[in-house]
Amino acid sequence: MVRGHGNIKAYLYRFKIKDSPMCSCKRGEQTIDHILFNCELVEQERDILKAAVQRSENWPVSKDILINKYCKNFKIFTDSLSLDKL
Repeated sequence: MVRGHGNIKAYLYRFKIKDSPMCSCKRGEQTIDHILFNCELVEQERDILKAAVQRSENWPVSKDILINKYCKNFKIFTDSLSLDKL
């Protein structure tokens, strides 16, 4: 997910696997940044990640910080997502 590969509509659209890059929330293309920071369909999952980060950082943080400093929390977030439903 971090590198923008996988079952993400914007990525699959580039290879003509999906008809549209739009997220199911209808508020933008389904990109990594959209899922991490904006998608309302994963708001509850993001709030858990955000709370962990906000103990010592201001939200939003870079993906680099999420991966390196909050790896465990980020993994919990990504594991909780069902991209098939997005």
